[in-house]
Amino acid sequence: MASNEQAEVLMSVSELLKPTGKAYFTVRRDLKSEGFRTHFVHKQPTYQSNVILPYKSVFLNENCEIYEYQYFNQKKKNNGQKEKNPDCPFCNLASNIELISETATAVAFLDTFPVNQGHTLIIPKRHVESYFELTTHEQRALWLLVNRCKSIIEKRHNPDGFNVGINVGEAAGQSVRHVHIHLIPRYKGDVQNPKGGVRGVVPNKQNY
Repeated sequence: MASNEQAEVLMSVSELLKPTGKAYFTVRRDLKSEGFRTHFVHKQPTYQSNVILPYKSVFLNENCEIYEYQYFNQKKKNNGQKEKNPDCPFCNLASNIELISETATAVAFLDTFPVNQGHTLIIPKRHVESYFELTTHEQRALWLLVNRCKSIIEKRHNPDGFNVGINVGEAAGQSVRHVHIHLIPRYKGDVQNPKGGVRGVVPNKQNY
């Protein structure tokens, strides 16, 4: 299974759960090598690999491993572990914050101080301050979630457009030192003059 396909599966499962729900993933542990082989049932070339998930392992033998999955903001409350970044609000999301979707390395949730209805934040699970310090894999996961959340928000709220933005550094307005992408739905009439969009971060340069 390709990494993008794996992420699609994890996002789909996360979107089906209730806030305190759990899901279980079973992966093979009897593979001797990775690569394409003919699927036993479908007779099609299928890529197989030993999948490693960053979730709690609840069973392991020579044939398979079972992982237990909970929402990012529920798992932290239940495992009793001390947080590595106790002052970071994104590393310690409140259990009542609504998660939109989640992958193995990133999570999306509704902003608690929304600019517009459906305003969503997409963050890496690893505590990193600058977007440019993320690995390529983490950056890819964030944008997979941005695209996924865009579709979810469209179905929920039917916006007329979107702003997508990242603040990097205090001079750029970053107030929480944990990477986060703003996905902001826009609606006709929500501001007097939307021309210039994200150029409005420097107000006298918005109109051109």
